[in-house]
Amino acid sequence: MLTREQIITLLMEERLSLMAYIASMTRSYHLAEDVYQDVCVKVIGREDSFESADRLLAWARTAARNRAIDLLRARDGKLTGIDEELLEALAAAWPAGQSSEVKQTREMLELCLEKLTANNRELLRLRYFEGRSGTEVAERLGKKLDTVYRSLARIHKTLGECIRLRQIALEAQS
Repeated sequence: MLTREQIITLLMEERLSLMAYIASMTRSYHLAEDVYQDVCVKVIGREDSFESADRLLAWARTAARNRAIDLLRARDGKLTGIDEELLEALAAAWPAGQSSEVKQTREMLELCLEKLTANNRELLRLRYFEGRSGTEVAERLGKKLDTVYRSLARIHKTLGECIRLRQIALEAQS
């Protein structure tokens, strides 16, 4: 059985992955955060039920999927997000665990994101985590649409280069 500390650590380590999974269903960063927090509370309430990290993550994904569907249906009495068949296919295809390579890449991305300016992180948050359109981001930040798209392209290039350099450094250490 996993201890409470192991469960909490695992939930925090897998937060980005779970949030991406949930956000792919809800299409809302804020709703995904609510679902993630609900799932964390449920997991901790059932802490004596998990024999392994894989079982915990599988249960968390299922609970997140069900909670997301419930919340989306509660809006208008129907599911307004992704089709349920697609949700089932997504759940089946989602990796049960992450390889060390995926975890390393995610850690590299987190480190590279920390190097960005606060303005650039805000731009990414609005565009990708809140799912706002380029036009909405431009209006929110008081910038021209072209400026937002050029900034996003520059940020993508910067992040890609940062990760590439970190991978080269990691390979040199091996």
